[in-house]
Amino acid sequence: VSFFALMLMNGVVNLATIIVERVFDGLVMLMFVFIALPFTPIPGDNGAIRQLVIVASVAFFAALIVFFVMAAFPKKFYGLAEAISYKLLPHRIYRPLLDFLQRFLDGLASLRSFRSVMMIFFTSVVIWLLETVKYWFVMHAFDFEVSFFALMLMNGVVNLATTLPSAPGYIGTFDGPGIAVLALYGVPQEIATAYTLVLHAALWLPITVLGGYYMLRAGMRWADFGRATQISENEAVL
Repeated sequence: VSFFALMLMNGVVNLATIIVERVFDGLVMLMFVFIALPFTPIPGDNGAIRQLVIVASVAFFAALIVFFVMAAFPKKFYGLAEAISYKLLPHRIYRPLLDFLQRFLDGLASLRSFRSVMMIFFTSVVIWLLETVKYWFVMHAFDFEVSFFALMLMNGVVNLATTLPSAPGYIGTFDGPGIAVLALYGVPQEIATAYTLVLHAALWLPITVLGGYYMLRAGMRWADFGRATQISENEAVL
């Protein structure tokens, strides 16, 4: 039981880390789109994509600012949340919520270091550039060719789309926008579809297999996640 309780506590901290990482990923994707558009303008684009990118940029920057404020003033933020929740929420919800918030704030600790922030941003840029290189390599297996900047744009668009709620493996939210971007550059629909599906599989399969390997190596089973959830619910009731 203690193992699962520890996993849950660490899970909240990890959740904050994952959310911050996704915000940085979103900013990098927007940067890719901004960089790519001048070098590879979309035929017939009336500025709608640029406007969408601007709106998304405001949203991601706003989220990042909120996280920076929470990381810079964790005690004040916790105190404010405690005062508000004490007045508005019943005790059985109030205490678990504050425990969750405290662990979440702990997960934002990396944002208090300028060096850590720069490292997060730099590694995000490198990782997504390497993924774009994979887009480029897979493209050579198909009968079409677009510029590397067009693939950067595609990478940015599809990964921004995957921030939306979707099926496991981003089925649909990855494929639809990817096919649409390639179609705008004149790639035939059937080729764009085949390329995007193969690319999706090439991106998803290796990390999924690797994750399954480490899950088995750690001796974890799917039932363990259900047990962890049950422990969390029992603690919330107490």
